[in-house]
Amino acid sequence: MNSGTIREEIINYVIAVTEASSLSGVHISKLVKELGINRNTFYYHFDSKLAVLEAICQQRAEELCQSATTGADQPNLTASEKLNILLASSTLWQSDNPGFVMLLIQAAYCENGALMREKMKACQLSGMKGVLERVLSEGVRSSEFFISDIETAAELVLRLYMQFADEIAFLLAGDDSEQQLCEKAIIKTRAYRTAIERMLLAPYGSITLIETKTLQVLAQRVSREKLR
Repeated sequence: MNSGTIREEIINYVIAVTEASSLSGVHISKLVKELGINRNTFYYHFDSKLAVLEAICQQRAEELCQSATTGADQPNLTASEKLNILLASSTLWQSDNPGFVMLLIQAAYCENGALMREKMKACQLSGMKGVLERVLSEGVRSSEFFISDIETAAELVLRLYMQFADEIAFLLAGDDSEQQLCEKAIIKTRAYRTAIERMLLAPYGSITLIETKTLQVLAQRVSREKLR
């Protein structure tokens, strides 16, 4: 087994165990035994369990950038529709697997996760800014958006959306009930949606960020995952 394969095996193992139980179910002693490697091999690739989680989050951020770019490049869509797809596809907590969502939240939004979050944001900013600039340019040409400095607007929209994603993730990591979580998330969504619309001088209601139904399903899944 080569070095790259071992690293991937470790990452996949941690993801699988966390999805099946929780982060507390990951033990390095058990990991090295089941993968047939020794502890020195593990520590050659990662200096701690937290480092594995950081690698998972970084990998996820790169996958999200690619997914968002693909979605925004779809033909026969308005600039507003492309912008909504681009943003909705780029958040860490966008997954059909609530166990995986909780893994990412536990890793990136724990007490010591600030540096990890900043690395992920830097990855997303560099990977998505060019695509967003193209979408905003289309919107200006089609009179959907009214901005003069597209480069600055793209960076501001991304940073504002990443702050929105952070706030939703912190809500998901909290102790609110499913109903409280959903209500707070809807309020934040409306506030950030309005802020981005005003920044772009876009029509009211043209920016969605995340659908209310999607928020409700996410809150339900995560709340149930916490009870496992």
